[in-house]
Amino acid sequence: MTISIRLGTPSDNPRIQDLVSKITMPGPAELCFQRQPDFFVGAKVIGDTHVLAVAEDSERPEVLAGLTMISGRTLYINGQPRRVYYSGDTRVDPFYRRRGIAGQLFIEQKSHRSTEDLLQGVVIKGNTAPLDAAANMADGILFQYWVTHTIETSFLFVRKQTPRIPAGVTIRVATAADVPQMQAFQDREAPRRHGYPVYDFQKLMAGDPYYAGLRISDYALAWRGDTLIGMLAGWDQKAYKQTRVMGFKPAIKALRPLYNLYVGLVGGFKLPPIGGALNYLTLYNVLIAGDDPAVFQALIDWMMAHQGQRYDALATAVTHGDPLVTVPRGYKRQKLLSENFWMSYGEDPRPGMDARPLYAELGRL
Repeated sequence: MTISIRLGTPSDNPRIQDLVSKITMPGPAELCFQRQPDFFVGAKVIGDTHVLAVAEDSERPEVLAGLTMISGRTLYINGQPRRVYYSGDTRVDPFYRRRGIAGQLFIEQKSHRSTEDLLQGVVIKGNTAPLDAAANMADGILFQYWVTHTIETSFLFVRKQTPRIPAGVTIRVATAADVPQMQAFQDREAPRRHGYPVYDFQKLMAGDPYYAGLRISDYALAWRGDTLIGMLAGWDQKAYKQTRVMGFKPAIKALRPLYNLYVGLVGGFKLPPIGGALNYLTLYNVLIAGDDPAVFQALIDWMMAHQGQRYDALATAVTHGDPLVTVPRGYKRQKLLSENFWMSYGEDPRPGMDARPLYAELGRL
């Protein structure tokens, strides 16, 4: 077996899809986080530039042994735009695990970055062992990382209800005529959090691949009189990003029809047949003036009562320490905890960051 590392290209897509499908999350329902049919469409949503490294085995040319990707995007750090590189989608074929392939992939990625670059990543809470293994090579430390925030992802179960909208507030669908005010609101509110992406609504309107599948009419806007005080979008990404069911425990398979009937009455994820995808809508570009929890709740309620009725759940992520973190906890939900980490090939970036909260854009993880 001879492993070689090179940069990936679109021609690798069939083997990438094969590799991704081999890596699943065990449980009563075995899940796989897929990027079908084209891995590179999803890559362009994560960042506007990316470096994909892949590992090949000379004895098994029909498969990829592993891959990792670093995606560049512009985020607000300390209130100012900065290029930040998201390290994600690191996957190693189970057949090749514990052979140092992840470390080799990160060595290739390092050759495309500098010691001045700020890198970011997300791991399931407490699951840093793969990072430790990749970071500590036999000939020294490849990179350093620092876990900083817990991210609380909530899948809010959709139900029929009248939105709870504060007195004096109105909510409606965005139109093209709202774009100038939306851009001004974005430019004013987003810098209040570390990690908030710099968005250009003209690019969204023009169909830029960074906003694949998103329309201006997917936004809900909250107004007090003529003043925009909050907004969020419902982003359906299933055309290129899926959480797919790959199998069931025998008992779950037998009870699936009854379970689906039950959650249809009380709310929750319906379990699709094997090969089907979970049906949720991602809440995106959440901005609330003054961090008013009542406005955030009103926008969630409104989205649930309108666009959300076609889905089993609305997905949103808020970091611990954010003033809005308690709002999703008021809904019937399924919770997943993960952790943000900063990563560097040079110095620790944390001393240069102030105390503002961290934003997690779930649709770009």
